[in-house]
Amino acid sequence: MKENGAHFFFHAGETNWNGESSDINLFDAVLLNTTRIGHGYAILKHPVIQEIVKELQIAIEICPISNQVLKLVDDLRNHPGSVLIANDFPVVITADDPSFWGAKGLSYDWYFAFMGMASREDDLKFLKQLAINSIKYSAMEKEEKSHALRKWEDDWARFIDKFILLDSPTVITL
Repeated sequence: MKENGAHFFFHAGETNWNGESSDINLFDAVLLNTTRIGHGYAILKHPVIQEIVKELQIAIEICPISNQVLKLVDDLRNHPGSVLIANDFPVVITADDPSFWGAKGLSYDWYFAFMGMASREDDLKFLKQLAINSIKYSAMEKEEKSHALRKWEDDWARFIDKFILLDSPTVITL
């Protein structure tokens, strides 16, 4: 469906169970040419789907807060997203059904993803990659993505420059 401009983002694999319709629908999402899979929580139980998703660069949407509220995971260090991130799967951080939850932006989800799913060695590069993924795996057209990525890279460079300035020793002259 990507050929005609339609981008499908399917909710699939939102379960801890194996062999249920909510986990088997991962296969349906891939067969229907999804460009993103909402949750994909059960993907670690399906190695063939993992291979296909990685090869086709289908992004997995991770919703840390929603997954905790829905009791899919108690400790985010045990979230499948940490395995996907460690294995370089295309991952984006999202708020699951934001209007339903009353979510205001993604800051909390990003915070929980960083604190719970990033490795101890991760730093701002982890957040940078998640931000790039948000644009790269969006429904924007190719030209829009290129423009958005360039703008984002410029904004990121200015953001980092501020940190460098803040980290510099302050000289006080009297």
